[in-house]
This record gives sequence, C-alpha cells and structure tokens, in this order.
Amino acid sequence: MQSIFLLAVLVASILMPCVMQAGTLENWDLDGYRYETYGPLGARLSSGVIYPESDLYGICEAGCEVRLVPTGQTITMKPDDHVVINHGVMKYKD
Repeated sequence: MQSIFLLAVLVASILMPCVMQAGTLENWDLDGYRYETYGPLGARLSSGVIYPESDLYGICEAGCEVRLVPTGQTITMKPDDHVVINHGVMKYKD
C-alpha cells in the first residue's frame, strides 16, 4: 500500500510541472470569441468560446496554434505563453 502511495507521489511530482507550464488565453474585450486549437500537422485539438473579460488556463499544454474563428487570426502558443485578445486581435502579453 505504501509503495502505491509513493509511486503516486512520484508521478504527480513529474506531471505537475507540465500542468503548470500550460499557456493562458486572456480576453480583455467585452465580446466573446470562438476559438480552435490545432496541433502538429494541422490536427484539430479543441474548440470553444472565450467569454468577455475572462481567462482560459491550461490551453496548449504542449504548444499549439490558436485561431480566432470570427477573425481568422492565428497565433502560435508555446506551453508557457500568455496571449491576450484586445480589440479582436491576439498578441503575446508582455
């Protein structure tokens, strides 16, 4: 029983940095936007809506392309990037 607990702690400590490194998408606008994420070779990973003045944490855990559906704008996110939407335009947060 104790060895299972130790194994679980070890696995959690290895995976925790990966979860912490996932990117953030932040919407500063008063409008919501549909978005889609794409992985290597253009494989679609997910889609959804980012609501007005809200944040999405844990997006692009291994890096991806994020596309705003209404504008067609695409930005490449690395796992630890923080991207903001301001006036319908995505940009990296300074």
